[in-house]
Amino acid sequence: MNKFQAMAQVMAIFCEDGQLKPGTREYKVARKLVSEKIDSLGPEAALKQAERWKGKMFDEIRLEDMMEELRKKYTYLRF
Repeated sequence: MNKFQAMAQVMAIFCEDGQLKPGTREYKVARKLVSEKIDSLGPEAALKQAERWKGKMFDEIRLEDMMEELRKKYTYLRF
């Protein structure tokens, strides 16, 4: 399995309950975080762990989304 196949399968797991919708900012953040996980763990391991870290991933998505809003609002801050 390659990275793109793993990404598609992991995102399908995250979208199955309707909490995450394609095209939203949250979806884009999720893809970024999943990509980082695949890069660090490898495609197979990331896919196996996707169901376990699904809840944690939604927390990270919300946090990253808030951070992005703060970066836009306060461009002079670096965090």
